[in-house]
Amino acid sequence: MNKILLILCAAGIFTACQNQTAPTGEDSSANAKIHEGMDTVEDGIQQKADSTAAYLQRQKDEASAAIKQKMDTLDVRIEELRKDGSAKSKKAQAKLEAAREDLARAAEDVKNSTAEAWDKTKEGLDKSMKKADSEWQEFKRDFKELFR
Repeated sequence: MNKILLILCAAGIFTACQNQTAPTGEDSSANAKIHEGMDTVEDGIQQKADSTAAYLQRQKDEASAAIKQKMDTLDVRIEELRKDGSAKSKKAQAKLEAAREDLARAAEDVKNSTAEAWDKTKEGLDKSMKKADSEWQEFKRDFKELFR
């Protein structure tokens, strides 16, 4: 989207420069207004691009923080299970480690996501977070005796 706006702006500048006439009275005033308007458009486009980039970065930072929080929670639980050492806790630990790996992949996707792919990345992240939550709830039901 930013590329399209920049191309349109460049085309407008190029057209305005090509249509300049000799500075005489009314024409020079019109040219000055055109150039002033073009400068205003350029400033607006730059501000829009800056605010879009800032918004995307905020979204990525929030998503990364949420993923990190989930991963930290899983790390604590995995460590508790390692201390237990029973066969059942090892099975539970393997499930939690798989869920943590899914979240790590989602974190990497968020980190590498572009503005164009953000919606798809965010959708995948939402699915991963819901999956981790549901697996955690199922895990707690199945292995409740491990967390007393």
